[in-house]
Amino acid sequence: MSFLQWTEDLSVDNIVIDNQHRELFDLTNNLIHECKDDKCSPLIGETLSDLLKYAKKHFKEEEKLLREIKYPKLEEHEKMHIDFIFKIAMFCKDVLNGKSSVVEEMIAYLTDWLINHTSSADLDFKNYINQVA
Repeated sequence: MSFLQWTEDLSVDNIVIDNQHRELFDLTNNLIHECKDDKCSPLIGETLSDLLKYAKKHFKEEEKLLREIKYPKLEEHEKMHIDFIFKIAMFCKDVLNGKSSVVEEMIAYLTDWLINHTSSADLDFKNYINQVA
């Protein structure tokens, strides 16, 4: 499992959202670190829970911004967030119930979603913010 690296080409030109995206990358990297060498740390449940709480906070703030700028794809964007929260909550439940077999799938999902979402859906609203401004 390789670590995620946030780069400037993922910037949405909003310092608050960019910092939150960096934090999501850091929390995901913490999770990857907790599961290195196929040995999951007992802290994985706590780390995953922290990630879930932070994602909820971030999504709420991002959606507020998108409402303020009247982003036309807000509903679609919110659905992506809801689906992500549900999926991570299910992984969290499985991990807390001792199902270590889901850890690799969870990290693959998380890293894939985070990279694809920030580089596609989020950059789409960046373009909209820049057009509106």
